[in-house]
Amino acid sequence: MNIKEIGYFSKTHGVKGHLILKTEFELFLNEIKAFFIETSGGQAPYFISEIRESNNGIIVLLETVDAIEKAKLLLRKKVFIDAAFIAEQEEEDNWVGFELIDAHFGSLGNILEVTDTGTQILVSIRYKEKEIILPLVEDFIESIDPSAKKIKFNAPEGLIDLYLNI
Repeated sequence: MNIKEIGYFSKTHGVKGHLILKTEFELFLNEIKAFFIETSGGQAPYFISEIRESNNGIIVLLETVDAIEKAKLLLRKKVFIDAAFIAEQEEEDNWVGFELIDAHFGSLGNILEVTDTGTQILVSIRYKEKEIILPLVEDFIESIDPSAKKIKFNAPEGLIDLYLNI
């Protein structure tokens, strides 16, 4: 089991011992059975009775925590889980620094910025002293070599020319 820190309990919720977990991770909530909580002797397992998302964070009720007084003892404690329950997120900026190689123009240079519009990912590069913004969509990607940090790309005809002729 690979234990990873995911956040902390920021405050109590209600009077029955619920806690609000603050985390930046997307978790498989339905699959998590226990949290490991920081103690003076390491990490102690706490089994989950209830877990749900809210606007303030993730609301959790632990089996042995049945009153607000018990919940207060866990405030600001680090929370850990098995890393298998963390949804892998593809970070937008993980393409920054990759060389973009177009089928017609050859190397366009390295990706300087990545923007996720919600419908597609846009990458910004500098080519021939011009900023070029291209959609990094599956239809235009020929191959990706993560170890060499290279993306072979086939831009639609005329798209790069639009930027160069401005």
